[in-house]
Amino acid sequence: MDMNRKIRLSVIRVKRFSIYSFTILLASVWIACSEHPDNTEYPETRRTEINNGDEEPNTESMKIKITVGQRVITATMADNAAAQDFVSRLPLEVTLNDYNNTEKIFYPSPKFSIEGVKRGCAPAPGDITIYAPWGNVAIFYKKWSQSSDLILIGSIDGDGIKALSVSGDLTVKFERE
Repeated sequence: MDMNRKIRLSVIRVKRFSIYSFTILLASVWIACSEHPDNTEYPETRRTEINNGDEEPNTESMKIKITVGQRVITATMADNAAAQDFVSRLPLEVTLNDYNNTEKIFYPSPKFSIEGVKRGCAPAPGDITIYAPWGNVAIFYKKWSQSSDLILIGSIDGDGIKALSVSGDLTVKFERE
């Protein structure tokens, strides 16, 4: 066997090895990322008490109702200044815009107070948050990744998030329960 043939065979083996290695790497990355963000979960029960800061817990649970069309769902609000500001402005009727097929958002005017409120959460379906850089309220209907810019202000109770898990925009009314 001549030297050129040996070199060509070695090059072919290296190319095959590289292609197989790259394929395995690509498949691993695809599998690892496939859960995010389409992994919608509808838990039967949600957190009953949410304390998202260093403040003393409120003795009364802050419950609100959300009217979506003919359906009324409830949410438990966190015990923090941002959630208290939200509740203090109720009743509030807004259009929730669909964002990224993951969450429904609206922009309150003026923005809710977020001073001194703990930031950071990995939202689950039903979580009500504020995206600090923009000041918008985001209600997640799909699981999303951890973000240090999100502030948890509440969570929709039970499977109520199903009412918001539709494509397109929705008009909703938030009220004290």
